[in-house]
Amino acid sequence: MKDEIFALEQGAMERWRVGDPFGWSEISTEDVIYIDPGLTKPIQGLEEYREYLREIKGKVHYQGSEFIDPKIVMVGQDAAVLSYNYCSSRDLPEGGVAKTPWNTTEIYFRRDSRWQIVHSHWSFVHHQVTRRVEIPLPIPFEPVEFEGVLGELMILESAAMKRWRTGDPWGFLEIYAPGVTYFDTGTDQRVNGWEAMAARYREIEGKIFYDVMDFIEPTVRLLGDMAVLVYRFLSTRLNPDGSILSRTPWNCTEVYARSTQGWNCLLYTSPSPRDRTRSRMPSSA
Repeated sequence: MKDEIFALEQGAMERWRVGDPFGWSEISTEDVIYIDPGLTKPIQGLEEYREYLREIKGKVHYQGSEFIDPKIVMVGQDAAVLSYNYCSSRDLPEGGVAKTPWNTTEIYFRRDSRWQIVHSHWSFVHHQVTRRVEIPLPIPFEPVEFEGVLGELMILESAAMKRWRTGDPWGFLEIYAPGVTYFDTGTDQRVNGWEAMAARYREIEGKIFYDVMDFIEPTVRLLGDMAVLVYRFLSTRLNPDGSILSRTPWNCTEVYARSTQGWNCLLYTSPSPRDRTRSRMPSSA
């Protein structure tokens, strides 16, 4: 099964790098969610995704295509998490090679005996902080209660994030699975495993602080014992008078697996959205 999934990914990528983006839509579900740095909000659904791809047909071309340390984690027989670092490279007219490193997460579900992407999340290894993000207005100030699996996951997520924004990263470590996979904009490559995450968190403990956190439109995709949690997030720092000092938007994807002990996070990735200077879109291709 893992070979079949990775072959689908490679086939779509080969078409992508020579100007044909529709290999991706052909292996995506009707309810696919797609995130990349050129977007102010996630794409929802196959038709919107196809429209996005039509804009760039024939415009993306590069020569080098390198999958770095691809990893596939199966959850049951019908759900899989594929993650890898990717390097696209193109020859420059003046000589030399321009390389762009990526963090990539693909969630595959098997439906009707066919593996398809239900969620795709691309981010830069290093990025510029966004200046714009689309959010629904008004933002509710009262706590929102979510039901079912979404409610269970948001309880875990909210509790960990409250500790995170006050300099305590260990709340997230408490919900990570032993084999957790972690992407962040500050990591050169994917971080693998609980111990590696603990080492990373020791470096940043007591260094991250902000005053207000907003979870925007969280949703969950569920298949068997796998849940894919997606939300937009605003972290806000305030001046002493209560005015806004800074606000940073994020697109977040987390993959959870359920066991007899409850839910644990298998994968976390969150780029800051919207960097048109370095996007999968043709402005940088």
